[in-house]
Amino acid sequence: MLLFLLLFSNPSWAQITDASFFPSVKSINPGITHLRHANFVALDVGKKAIEKKHDVPLGGIVGGINTDIELTKSTLFAAARPGRWINFEVLADRESGTRTEDIKNPTRGDRTTKNDASSSYIGGSFDFRFFGISYSTAKFDYLNKFRVGEAPDLTAYDEDKQLTYGNLKIGIAGKISFLRVGAYVLNQKSSGDLTYTYYDPTTGNKGSTEKFNLSTSAKGYGAGLGFTLPRLRSEITYESMYDNDFSLSDDYPKEVKEPSDASRMTFVGEAKISFISVGIRYRIIKGNYADLEDLISSSLLYDSMGPNDKRNEMSFNFSLGSSKGFSPSAFYTQSEVTNKELSPVFDNGLKYKAVTKSKAYGVNVSYLF
Repeated sequence: MLLFLLLFSNPSWAQITDASFFPSVKSINPGITHLRHANFVALDVGKKAIEKKHDVPLGGIVGGINTDIELTKSTLFAAARPGRWINFEVLADRESGTRTEDIKNPTRGDRTTKNDASSSYIGGSFDFRFFGISYSTAKFDYLNKFRVGEAPDLTAYDEDKQLTYGNLKIGIAGKISFLRVGAYVLNQKSSGDLTYTYYDPTTGNKGSTEKFNLSTSAKGYGAGLGFTLPRLRSEITYESMYDNDFSLSDDYPKEVKEPSDASRMTFVGEAKISFISVGIRYRIIKGNYADLEDLISSSLLYDSMGPNDKRNEMSFNFSLGSSKGFSPSAFYTQSEVTNKELSPVFDNGLKYKAVTKSKAYGVNVSYLF
């Protein structure tokens, strides 16, 4: 899927080799926190809505597969240098989202799948100029409600996944004249449970509920090369998540997709023109690569991505204002993209036309000091 998101004064990417010209950009690599150009605190509140119509003409489906996604997110972010050798960043956010997928089928019965998700995240990083270390934790709740047909011929179940994540990173960064290099390693683990609830097919009444323990772990790294001038900077980075481990009871009544290796390559360019800053980011993502603060977007938008599936993302950024004091802003974006995608229902290897419409809007209040 190719999404073009035009975000005004709402930076949406982070850096690995050097600090961004946009102060509210979180550092992916904790080893670059000391390169930040300003102390900063910001509050962001935003919403995103996505509609997709997937023209899958198989199995008696009428009107294709229709998907609606709504996301709401609020973020508090701060960064400062309290001493000569210590620098820190702290970010906390809450996000909730809903995905509804409808399939009309006169012969086999209509199918509706509703996914509700919520997450909370808090993370902090300390940079001691020679290296940086960060730790973040996230709580994630993902409820899948599956319904096909109606009683007395109903197929229905609820599947609730609740996980608590922990992520430890260590990173370094350095420079040679205008060149910048940076790298980090990470260790990520999660634990929680999957709850499966049955429904009586003849009455539709709620039946028994069973709970199963679930745990995951993964390792990762990122590295990049950048180029920075006083009013121009760019970088190319590569990140990978690998060595995934997944543990779930063998008697779980439904096949669960295990996490697989994933990676992303990012190209970033930023420029300052007087009091205006502009930026562009292009990403090539393989598999379902996601940061902890993007667990909901990953689950609701890209949960069907396989380890060899790729998607491209492009973002633009623009901001006005001085380098000190309060700076309120707002953003709005909408887009429509037509492409071809694999069917999430029929595993036949064929791609069908998909039209995706998205819009996002929100407000931002920041203070630089």
